[in-house]
Amino acid sequence: MTPHERSLKNIYSLDIDFAKRVLDWYEECLREGLDILIYCGYRSNDDQNTLYRQGRETSGKIVTNAKGGQSFHNYGKAIDFVPLKKGEANWGDTKTYKKAQEIGKKYNLRSLSWEQPHLEDGNYASWRSLLSEFPTQVREVMSPPQSEATQKKSQRGAGGRGLR
Repeated sequence: MTPHERSLKNIYSLDIDFAKRVLDWYEECLREGLDILIYCGYRSNDDQNTLYRQGRETSGKIVTNAKGGQSFHNYGKAIDFVPLKKGEANWGDTKTYKKAQEIGKKYNLRSLSWEQPHLEDGNYASWRSLLSEFPTQVREVMSPPQSEATQKKSQRGAGGRGLR
């Protein structure tokens, strides 16, 4: 799987409205010459708890302070990304992170000062507000999201008959 295919797969795992904004952000990043990989999108509570145990109950360093249900990832409302250099992760590329985060503001993607690779849905103040809106966290991915550019093309193809 190419980095682009992996990025799209992770976008398609997201809540559909958030995924559309992330796809638009991702396409703009690519147009701006930013080579990035979205390596994480939706994460189950079980996966979140496994990450939480890392460095506490299992070997490795602590990578999160969020238990299952306490991460925007658990609601399909967050991504983690990394700049690529010649196809390899370039974790220290702060210039690309900053530019991608700046582009993200246009799409209401909030960055965190303590977690550079993370962007989350700026429509929610915290995971608690997500929990109240999505108490059961039941999600299905019905179809891949369309970027604004793709939507405009399909609308033109519909002959203006309201087939959107």
